[in-house]
Amino acid sequence: MIYYGKLFILMKEQGKNQTHIREQKIIGQETLRKLKMGTGILEEYDYKNPETKLLEKKTRENSVDTKSIESLCIWLNCQPSDIMEVISNTWDNADILCEILKCTREELPQRVPMEEQK
Repeated sequence: MIYYGKLFILMKEQGKNQTHIREQKIIGQETLRKLKMGTGILEEYDYKNPETKLLEKKTRENSVDTKSIESLCIWLNCQPSDIMEVISNTWDNADILCEILKCTREELPQRVPMEEQK
């Protein structure tokens, strides 16, 4: 997963907050929501099947586009590594992932696609 905890620390250090992001239209509200959650997270959503017209539950991995990362880096005068970090979805990192996602080890595979350490 990509974790954006460093983004919110840097914003606080610079005296900026989420209200500034919205007011200055740096990124959209949905992108901000994904940044708070972290990307690479599995999300369940409702999908209306066009054939049956019924709602179905589907799962997708959320992501943030590079244009949004660029906008934030320009706004904060920083590099991408200053606002984000990659945490491998391996069982070796399970405790860190659980702390970030506020879930148990048992719930973890439903939140991120887990893989074994290579």
